[in-house]
Amino acid sequence: MKEWVGQEALRQNLVANVLDGSLFAFGMSFVSLQTVLPVFVKRMGGSSFAVALIPVLWTAGFNFPQILIAKYVQRFQRKKSLFLKTSFLQRLPWFFLALLTFLVIDRVDAAVGVVSFLSLFTLAAVVGSINFPIWFDLVAKLTPVEMRGRLFGARNLLGGVLGVVGGWVVERVLGAVGYPTSYGVLFLLAVCAMMLSYASLTLLREESASPVAEPKRVAEYYRSLPRILKEQRNFRNFLVSDALLIAATMAGAFYAVHAIEKFSLSDASAGTFTMVIMCSMIVGNLFFGWLADHYGHKLNLVLSAVSATISCLAALVAPTATTYLLVFVASAFQVGLSGISRLSIVVELCTEEERPTYVALTNMVTSPFVLFGVLAGGIASAFGYDAVFVIAGVLALASAFWLTFKVEEPRTKTAVPFVQSAQYESS
Repeated sequence: MKEWVGQEALRQNLVANVLDGSLFAFGMSFVSLQTVLPVFVKRMGGSSFAVALIPVLWTAGFNFPQILIAKYVQRFQRKKSLFLKTSFLQRLPWFFLALLTFLVIDRVDAAVGVVSFLSLFTLAAVVGSINFPIWFDLVAKLTPVEMRGRLFGARNLLGGVLGVVGGWVVERVLGAVGYPTSYGVLFLLAVCAMMLSYASLTLLREESASPVAEPKRVAEYYRSLPRILKEQRNFRNFLVSDALLIAATMAGAFYAVHAIEKFSLSDASAGTFTMVIMCSMIVGNLFFGWLADHYGHKLNLVLSAVSATISCLAALVAPTATTYLLVFVASAFQVGLSGISRLSIVVELCTEEERPTYVALTNMVTSPFVLFGVLAGGIASAFGYDAVFVIAGVLALASAFWLTFKVEEPRTKTAVPFVQSAQYESS
């Protein structure tokens, strides 16, 4: 009987997690960081530097604060209640961005509008950062290790299908509704989809308590972090490759703007780019999750770095707007592969009670490399977009080589605590 109940809970949790991820991705397709928001900032009168700040602020704001809450999260045996509170807060800044766009943007100076937008955008990233360690620890707890790749693949697959619809809506809204109301509508649509994803989170069933890490004083806890980096060689090598790839993503903020300027396209093209990205994620996620579950997450991460290299190369040589779409295809593959495997490999490098710390430490150590995006803004202004794409391509290629030759697949190392989920055990 207990085994049947456990399987029922597993099925319900898988469905709830897929709905959450896909509906949240649907919401983000209306305000895509790769296509919609860079065009929005340019439309406000923002500079290349302001555009470059979008991925910088998002990555820094979303990653760095996580280590501040990881120790707190480890104290909770059951995490769903805390998770629902932080998840709700995560969605509020997007509603404030809708209000800002409807009521403020066209009534203030361009510089004030850009700064106001970037400030609220950063708040959205920071609140998301507070929620992330709790979310990822709960997902890892509720999902057996041999199913995590397919879970994230299914989330991304359905999210891609919905994202195609989102891209179509973006194209229609930007083409038919005047600025800035058009962008306000997109923010509002994003909030609606995010709240639907929140409703699915209430369906999660946390059947058992989690192991609690040995209590440590705050100072002792933070002193233990450098020791992890010193002693865990494979984890350290993974961080090097991750830092290189994060630095390479500095190119992503410029793809849409570059295409629009190079081929004299309208703002509505951002919707087309979004649809291409989402269609590519649909195709890729048909097998990315399966690949990770059967061959490990390292392979996916190597393919992610190679995809980033291809997107930079295509941006440099594409002669027409149609061939330039390959940039967004490869970029989508990079995002999809990393989304499935980047942190999934991390939780295979530690014990169950250490998960929040390792996830937060990963993001804290590698997030400063997003500051390459600030450098990219200056390079783009001084030397043009092509210089950014060359540098980013070299960094992505270096990440692929480091992963291939320095990082060992955790599932082949018997010393690694390869932890199965105890959530559904029937004993």
